[in-house]
Amino acid sequence: MENYQTLAVKPEGKTLNLWLSRSEVHNALNRQMIVELHRFFQWAEEQPSYRFVVIRGEGKSFCAGADLNWMKESASLSEAENLEDSRLLTHMLMAIYRSSKVVVGAAFGNIFGGGTGLLAACDIAYTVSNARFSLSETRLGLVAASITPLLMKRMKASRLKELIFSGRHFNGDEACENGLADRVFESVEDMDRFILQLLEQMLKGGPRAVVRSKQLINELSDGTSMDEHMKQMPELLAEVRVTPEAQEGISAFLEKRTPDWP
Repeated sequence: MENYQTLAVKPEGKTLNLWLSRSEVHNALNRQMIVELHRFFQWAEEQPSYRFVVIRGEGKSFCAGADLNWMKESASLSEAENLEDSRLLTHMLMAIYRSSKVVVGAAFGNIFGGGTGLLAACDIAYTVSNARFSLSETRLGLVAASITPLLMKRMKASRLKELIFSGRHFNGDEACENGLADRVFESVEDMDRFILQLLEQMLKGGPRAVVRSKQLINELSDGTSMDEHMKQMPELLAEVRVTPEAQEGISAFLEKRTPDWP
């Protein structure tokens, strides 16, 4: 197993415990973390002795979305570089979604923007009642491109529209009501105890039967459009994030001021 700069991995029995490890920025996704997450799941595919991956965040949050300093740098990239940079997030999310492992997300603290997509890519998503969610891209002049197909797998379109259009905060209870989380717990400790029990129960199933069941459910729920939709998302993200509106929204956030929208 390679050494990661933005992740921490602890194998335990049949489980790979994976921590996002940029706690100083609430585990915000930058280019390096996205690349390392993709590499980790590629590596995990070649490890038949492990059946499960549990994703958590170090520090106070699961994942506060994309690192806006990284997003702001997109303005200095060429069109080709910007598109390739945007594809990284899509490829990483699909590596999680398509993984042959059962992937469990354990979310707490801040789960914003891309962090919600990361949770939605998991097979099973748990959170705590006092977690803070937000689909905040529009407040930055951005579009929730790469994560929307995954969110649509879990949420009604009308509720997703409300949350994306408003960018408002909502807690773990509402996330569960909307389908973004599968269960909500009063504390992280309660959530971790339940996950351990779940892993024990899943070990009783045949390894191949569980993997094939996951593949079957994904195939039946994807239809023929999921992969095609995800292929289109990098182009949309690359187009939007370099616009004057997006760059003003990102700059305003970083400078802690109100955006000067046209």
